[in-house]
Amino acid sequence: MKKLSLFLLSLLVVMIACKKSGSDNSTPVLDGKTCKILTMSSTQTGYSSFAWFYYNSSGNLLYTKSTSSQLLGDTSIGTQYKYLGDILQYAWFNSNVNFSDTVFYFFDGSNKLKNTLEHNRTGTTLLSTKTDYFYNSSNQVIHTLARSTMNTAFSKVDSIIYSYTGNNVTRYTLFERTGYGNVFSVTIDISYDSMKNFYKAMGMPPDAFYFWSENNMTKAKYADSTNVLTTFIYSKYNESGYPTEYTQIDNYSSQGPTSIVMMYQCQ
Repeated sequence: MKKLSLFLLSLLVVMIACKKSGSDNSTPVLDGKTCKILTMSSTQTGYSSFAWFYYNSSGNLLYTKSTSSQLLGDTSIGTQYKYLGDILQYAWFNSNVNFSDTVFYFFDGSNKLKNTLEHNRTGTTLLSTKTDYFYNSSNQVIHTLARSTMNTAFSKVDSIIYSYTGNNVTRYTLFERTGYGNVFSVTIDISYDSMKNFYKAMGMPPDAFYFWSENNMTKAKYADSTNVLTTFIYSKYNESGYPTEYTQIDNYSSQGPTSIVMMYQCQ
């Protein structure tokens, strides 16, 4: 779910289940294990949060719980995932504020995500978005097309084109047209480390580019500029190759860097 995914990107305290590499930015000898994230914590000036991840015996994500404390008050968030066999049907996101979000997932015969239908309600406002996913011959998502309505009236269309280097999305271009006729476009370039992508250890549906890439993002910048939007600095990895601690620096944020710590179960 996109909103929860972005929330978790900004998330995060302590425990690391798989053994950690002892020195900063060191590369561990990989043990070949696959990991699932159990907890994720974040701290930032005026803000802290903690998330728990729960799985069934098949390794499918069943639900997440998140709590946060910030200057404007505390919030509690939960997401439940419902399956038919091992195929995800929908996810339901709610919080203790006046907000809810439900996403339905539709897969093709080869279990690739075909489209999603999201209903986001805030108070009396209902924002509905249908997103279609298009693939290349290597089964990589190269285009998403999202059409949104607000209380049944046209809201906007987002079209995103993705480019890969190997198994990582290294560039995407967003084209947006709003209901007012405004057109907007931007191209973002992304750099990566050489270690395992922690987003793949969340068990969440692969509905955004950061779930598709093999490695971890280290930098995002405008394609036509040297200005860096976000930097990710990974200080520790576990012996399975997943990061356990990192710092996220949003250069256009006044709140300062975010420190993130993750705990895994590996087998």
